[in-house]
Amino acid sequence: MAFVVAVSYDTAMTPRASTVGRAMLWALAAFVSASCSGIFQRSIPDRPAVWSVRATGEEVRVGSAERDITPPIGGYMAGFSLARTSTGIASPLKVRAMVFETGDRRFAIVGIDNLGIMREDSDWLKAGLSGFANGDVFLCASHTHAGPDLIGLWGWYFLTSGRSHDYLRQLAMATSEAVAEARANAAPATLVRGQARVPPDAPVRNPNYAECFDRRFEVVHARAVADGRPLGTLLHLACHPEVLSRRLSLLSADFVGDLCDGWKAAGNGQAVFVNGALGAMVSPRVDKRDQDGAGAMGAQLCELAKSALATAEPLPVDAIEVRRRDVYVPLNTFGLALGRLTLAIPRELFEGCARTTVGWLRIGSLQAIAVPGEVEPALAERIRARSGVADLLLFGLCDDELGYLMREQDARHPEFAYERSMSACVRAGEMVEEALVGPRDW
Repeated sequence: MAFVVAVSYDTAMTPRASTVGRAMLWALAAFVSASCSGIFQRSIPDRPAVWSVRATGEEVRVGSAERDITPPIGGYMAGFSLARTSTGIASPLKVRAMVFETGDRRFAIVGIDNLGIMREDSDWLKAGLSGFANGDVFLCASHTHAGPDLIGLWGWYFLTSGRSHDYLRQLAMATSEAVAEARANAAPATLVRGQARVPPDAPVRNPNYAECFDRRFEVVHARAVADGRPLGTLLHLACHPEVLSRRLSLLSADFVGDLCDGWKAAGNGQAVFVNGALGAMVSPRVDKRDQDGAGAMGAQLCELAKSALATAEPLPVDAIEVRRRDVYVPLNTFGLALGRLTLAIPRELFEGCARTTVGWLRIGSLQAIAVPGEVEPALAERIRARSGVADLLLFGLCDDELGYLMREQDARHPEFAYERSMSACVRAGEMVEEALVGPRDW
């Protein structure tokens, strides 16, 4: 048996490993990968865990709130490149929560300014939310590339983790407070749903497949029955929040922060942003790759959201329904598997598979699926067609970051070599698809 010693460095620490040290760690990791790949794993259960609940009541209560989750300067940042540590703050990072209550049940949609949160951390964050069952909470990462590393991939070099346990505790406290305040603020509500189309000149593009992305900008808005005041808004759009250049090392919510702040400044109340099918590779089309560019994009998208609200239709809610199912996806991409073996990525394995989760959410006629990663638009469109729900929403990066989720034909195509390297396996997308819209036993 062989053992690997891996160090998880906290925010202010930037280790400098020698060339010899790096070579020794690489050799040791390769040995472990070859000889002990089956240790420290669990068995896949005979039946994956499922969750189903349907709540009804005479009224729907809605509340919302936010908290600052900006980390201390100096920690490792997620995305783009290794060893990138923050040197300042361009805009604050936030956790934003929207709570729905009907009958004796309550549900929460939580948007977090981060590149992605793993399943194990999502379960831990949810465990700290008083009054909520795990399955009734949807934790959705915005996917900003200017936030702290919660995955563990972007430390000083490949075999070290960029995660900070102190920051995880900060995030847990802020999430608990935001959800608790949203629940305390909840009041009887009327809901409306509106949609705008992203125009050709909007700052959103897909450089791989020019016309292949979801152009819908969805707005679900709640106002108080008693006095008409805004109680919260769900904003849904598919796009990588990576306006800020990889050369910068400033913490930022990217365009998401400016969008949500602009929405509130316009008198529309608290906004919660949830990303959609952004994978492979729906991204900003802007000239200024800095916070000014993010602000301009956020402002433009805010105007688009206002146009969606202006034409919104009533959304009556007869019930709120949630269904969940665990899925076990092989983790055989070399980099991710090696990161897990060296403990840089603290991910549980079950017979070589990562445990993740998919889900359905229905609020009246609104239906959404929860997907644990970055879904390519072509796969999302196929899932939508198979579901039979033409206006189905897709909550991307929900409760997990499993990497890119693509059709197998795309995952094997040379054009998507990078995306394939950052996916659990070439069939990950289609396994998620089958769990959502294939034969159901949940």
